[in-house]
Amino acid sequence: MWADNARVVLTFDAESKQGVYLHLGDFGINGFSISKQLQALLPTPLQQQYIDVAHIDIVMHVFHKHIEGYCKEHVLEAAFKEVFLLNQEAFFSKSAKSQWEKSLHSFVEHSD
Repeated sequence: MWADNARVVLTFDAESKQGVYLHLGDFGINGFSISKQLQALLPTPLQQQYIDVAHIDIVMHVFHKHIEGYCKEHVLEAAFKEVFLLNQEAFFSKSAKSQWEKSLHSFVEHSD
């Protein structure tokens, strides 16, 4: 869908083959691709394979437990920081999670 330079696995379940992937391009984040079964967890208007970067907070809120668990278990801190410019503790902070949640509520409120 995008002219990607890289695709980053944010979460992946080897058993179900389901995952969330971050797509990076020349100018930063292009968006996300989401496996079919996981799409059902998103708000109805976003239940699709490719999600634009404009909805990053919503994707992060919906999948933050999956992503945080996967990253802490499978991603070296240095590799994480290379992509996100923050360590995992700062990236998954209470304030970040609060912002992601607010964005989801705002999206749902305005998409009705």
